[in-house]
Amino acid sequence: MSLGYFVKGFFRFITFLLFFGIILLGFLFAVNNTTEVILWVGFDLPPFSVGELVIIVFIVGGLLGLLLGIGIFRQMKHLFQIRKLRSQIEKLQGNAEHEKS
Repeated sequence: MSLGYFVKGFFRFITFLLFFGIILLGFLFAVNNTTEVILWVGFDLPPFSVGELVIIVFIVGGLLGLLLGIGIFRQMKHLFQIRKLRSQIEKLQGNAEHEKS
């Protein structure tokens, strides 16, 4: 076993602990903040507790961030691929010109 494997496992464990801690804190926040509020977003929404609203907004924001991130990474992948193909075309054109002369 290499040291890199140990470090990778350690960081996974720390990430798991952080994730579990955030979930636990969100649950405790939702349980302790039961004051209900009514939101109006063009129409009346049913009353939600403050804790529920924070958790819902956090989840929706995370999902939207993931969706936007996927689109951005896909676009970056395509841009890198275009650059690579253009450089290959230029290289092939340069080789073709040298062969002609």
